[in-house]
Amino acid sequence: MTEIEKNARAQRVTASDVAREAGVSISAVSRVFTPGASVSARMREKVLSAAEKLDYRPNVMARSLMTQRTALVGIILANFHNPLYLTALDLFTTHLQSRGLRALVFNVSRGDDVVESARQVMQYGVDGMVIAAAAMSQPLVDQCSRQGIPLVAFARQPRRTRVNVVCADNEAGGRLAARAFIERGYRQLGYIGGPAATSTAYFREKGFRQALEESGLTLLGTINASAYTYDAGRAAAESLLTSHPNLDGVFCANDLLAFGTMDVARYRLGLSIPGDLGIMGFDDIELATADSYQLTTIRQPLQDMVKQTVDILGQRISEGDDLPLRKLLFPCSLVERATL
Repeated sequence: MTEIEKNARAQRVTASDVAREAGVSISAVSRVFTPGASVSARMREKVLSAAEKLDYRPNVMARSLMTQRTALVGIILANFHNPLYLTALDLFTTHLQSRGLRALVFNVSRGDDVVESARQVMQYGVDGMVIAAAAMSQPLVDQCSRQGIPLVAFARQPRRTRVNVVCADNEAGGRLAARAFIERGYRQLGYIGGPAATSTAYFREKGFRQALEESGLTLLGTINASAYTYDAGRAAAESLLTSHPNLDGVFCANDLLAFGTMDVARYRLGLSIPGDLGIMGFDDIELATADSYQLTTIRQPLQDMVKQTVDILGQRISEGDDLPLRKLLFPCSLVERATL
């Protein structure tokens, strides 16, 4: 039998056929193919055996029409340039699938409207939504609430929007970076942030600046890159380092910015790292371990952050979205390599 013939046959086989073959009720068949439903091992074996014999595949779309649940979670990402988010997406799909849920991914490029993207996601009848993008307005949050769609801001900490938040403690991460520079004797420090509108750039700079001031130091130079990318890091670094040639250390708001800064310092300005200039990043992406970088950086606990995001969504999908809002900020850790 060809694959096409098998698919055609599978489309004709119904849950009633499986129930008849297994000698059980249709509701028993439904429970076996419903993630998390209560069913005995003996019943599951009978139903799965009958389904395999008949080459039956449950119709997910038909079930969603009956249950008013799609088992879809919309994930809106805004920075596919950063490998961190590809890792996060891999973790999201794994954790969602373990709960019987599936990811519907939307990419919001620069200039795209996050609100419009969210509305497009809602058209698919998603049961929950994760937004990892710079802009998140209260009207968008309110719209999700009216439609009963649980929403979590991931790796973002909106300052004027009431929403569930799962994020690294970026302010504490900035303080951790400052202490690492100070303990190693750096005193003339600068900061390269991401786009000014992002909460990550704001809170990382805030923590960094405050920790320096508490030690009697001043942040000598700051600049916000146009994006969290390598090329934007190069452009920002050239501007910062040429206008502040006395800097002996630079904290970058993510690893891609740090890579761009390192390459400008070494190949454009002829500086040695860390002899002439210490550099630190944020995220600890895989490339930070490369021999050409060996970047000292701040690590986000990405695995824990994703798991907690999915746990929050799973609970609200099953119990309703009238639970108290949650704000989880995860501690970061210093990863020491060769750039300080």
